[in-house]
Amino acid sequence: MSDKHRRVLDALELREPDRVPVMDLMNEFSTCNAILEKKPNPLGKMLRDPRASKLMDRLFALPGSAQLTDREMERFTHLGAAAAVRMDYDAAWLSCFPVLRFRDSRTMTDIFGRLCDVSVDAAGNLANPIYREGLIKSPADWNAWPKRDILRLPEKVNRVFREVQQAYGDRLFIFAFANYGLFENAWQPMGFERFAVAARKEKDFLRRVIRFYADLHCMLVEAAADAGVPGFIHTDDLAYKSGPMLSPRLIDELFGEHYRRLTETARALGVKIVMHSCGNTTSLLEHFVSWGFDAVHPLEPTAGVDLAAAKREVGDRLCLIGNLDITHVLVDATREEVFEAVRQAISDAGKGGGFILAPDHSHPDISVQRLRWMVEAAREYGAYPLKNQDMRG
Repeated sequence: MSDKHRRVLDALELREPDRVPVMDLMNEFSTCNAILEKKPNPLGKMLRDPRASKLMDRLFALPGSAQLTDREMERFTHLGAAAAVRMDYDAAWLSCFPVLRFRDSRTMTDIFGRLCDVSVDAAGNLANPIYREGLIKSPADWNAWPKRDILRLPEKVNRVFREVQQAYGDRLFIFAFANYGLFENAWQPMGFERFAVAARKEKDFLRRVIRFYADLHCMLVEAAADAGVPGFIHTDDLAYKSGPMLSPRLIDELFGEHYRRLTETARALGVKIVMHSCGNTTSLLEHFVSWGFDAVHPLEPTAGVDLAAAKREVGDRLCLIGNLDITHVLVDATREEVFEAVRQAISDAGKGGGFILAPDHSHPDISVQRLRWMVEAAREYGAYPLKNQDMRG
């Protein structure tokens, strides 16, 4: 076992490693390309060019055009791994996400029933598509929805992560990400208003949808484990900045048993599983513990999550991952500000182990220089036994 793997496992298992591990979300082409000094794929610029986009519209109408996005997403997984190794991270969240389909040069669907706007960042990289609406409006729509690509997803994920694990796994603790979460796949393909109706009046239908995706996620964990990947990210944005999108009681009623089945599957396979949930998840922390997750990310500071309070509440039962701000600290802050943010995070959550330092999200405008400062600061402040970090450094 490499030092990096031991370091990350110690943190995930709530022990003190030799130092606080550092990881990143390698989920933007812009960040990966900047780290590796690569130019954007020409596809992004073609989508923004009026003349070229008309040619792309005709291309996307051809049979087999889905292979274009699948290959690009597979390339992205390898790109993220190479960039994480270049940055000397201990771990990385890597995405294998071959679910998007160009409808034309302006819009995308995915295999689950979302309609999204195509997004290209300022440098010409493809960026995360912007959700517009769901396409599944009724139980009849769900029954008729073509699920072949959904059912093939575990095979694709297994193949790509097997390649990435073999190429980079000895230099990086890999967390695999391959799908939207149970809550997100329950409401986004139908829209939140329609989901709310189903939660009140069509619970049998809604439970069938949730069970389908829980089965899929368990297969995805199996696929990642079979590929040799040691970690898995379940991303499910359950909260707004003001708090949970549903009452914690209703979330547990609809999803709790399925989260437990997912974490039990991971545990049986020896895979560490992380819950990623944006927003203010303070009132959900105990649920993350009871559902069986090993860790939680991002503990979003701009949503009002108090990292030190989270450490006091669940830090003896749940590894905390985060929570460096990507609106300022990792975008345009000074070196001193980045160092202070890292020092404070380690002070808040590092005592006794069970903490992994990481950005709270990914974003095209994140500065690679500031990510390097994050790593440098973690080496300065994160060695165990921790020095007294309560005094300003």
